[in-house]
Amino acid sequence: MRSRKKVVILGANFAGIACARRLSAHFDVTVIDVSGYFEFLPNIHELLSGVKSADVLRLPRRRLVETLGHSFVCETATEVETHAGYVETASGRRYAFDACVVAVGGVNNTFGVRGAEQFSLPFKSVDDCVAIAQRLRDLVTSGKNVSVVIIGAGLEGVEALGEILRGYRNHPGLAVHVVEGSERILPGRDARLGDDILQHCADFPVTFHLGESVASLTKTRVKLVSGRSLPSDVTLWTAGAKPSPLLFSSGLAPTANAWAAVTPTLQSCVAPAVFVVGDAAALPDPLSKQAYHALDMGAHAAGNVQRYFDGVPLKPFSRGLELGLIALGDVDTYLTVGRRIFAGPSLAAAKEIVFQANMARLDPPLGRSPAVGLGQRYWRGLHRLALPALRPAALRKSLSGLRVIAG
Repeated sequence: MRSRKKVVILGANFAGIACARRLSAHFDVTVIDVSGYFEFLPNIHELLSGVKSADVLRLPRRRLVETLGHSFVCETATEVETHAGYVETASGRRYAFDACVVAVGGVNNTFGVRGAEQFSLPFKSVDDCVAIAQRLRDLVTSGKNVSVVIIGAGLEGVEALGEILRGYRNHPGLAVHVVEGSERILPGRDARLGDDILQHCADFPVTFHLGESVASLTKTRVKLVSGRSLPSDVTLWTAGAKPSPLLFSSGLAPTANAWAAVTPTLQSCVAPAVFVVGDAAALPDPLSKQAYHALDMGAHAAGNVQRYFDGVPLKPFSRGLELGLIALGDVDTYLTVGRRIFAGPSLAAAKEIVFQANMARLDPPLGRSPAVGLGQRYWRGLHRLALPALRPAALRKSLSGLRVIAG
């Protein structure tokens, strides 16, 4: 009998799981990730206010993978040997492949700022946000004044700010400082979106420091390059991500700070048997690092792996319409559709629907455990997020205030 083709997938979040779901069990598929849990990262900011709990945002990777007829390995991948065709893990084990899909995402980037690793809290995982939430609760329940500094006013920083306002804006001693190196909030997006957020925050204890860079951090201060020093009881670092070191060490990226260059078919530019998807991939036409793009890239790579084995031309990846839902806590929610931007608190229900739909897509309720998980997520989301936004009084208010910011 002809042996099955071996496929190794590195990383089991959106892109990796989407790829695994599309690959037939006729292949010998091994999925490798250091963590036992998939995490729905687009909603981890909701942990800060408590409208979501850690268990709601996690799915067991072994169950997701083995249900598909594949194998799951909970280890750290240390090397992709592209010429010999194997992946090595921290234990020294080697997993041979005929094709490899790299979906390792990125890691926290502190840009070498002194004290950042020691004194700031990262914002890249469920555990990160659980730690931030606990720190905020401890500070607020102490009854003292609380100063929070958020470094970075991109998507993560804005949504973290929104959840802090949702949970603690009525705390009399709260002060929030947002530091952003760009001259505006949400750099790279329509300026009118940032302007609207600024108008909302004028009513809250929030100070924006735009065009400012961080020089150093201590346990209780954030020093800016301008010389200004901000008091901080908790410092959140949401200033961005950098490539996983695995990309450079395996020769998939030219430098330690570069993402892995791929062709339009998601094939590595340096290793034909390797496909790179999700945040780790640098397409010729740059793509925003969003979960829905990662899902589409993972599924597309699976199809191209099949074509690669069949010896037929690979298909170029076609990006979908740029969509986004950005939440400023319970203050407002923004829907971006291409260049159009809509705003209104009722859109919070749409964001929750997207979360529920994608979790069900990744973990279809075909067995007892997935079905129970779906039910728990549904009821918690319904009561904590969807229903509050859809109660008649709130709905009338929010629908009357549904706005078109850009169109």
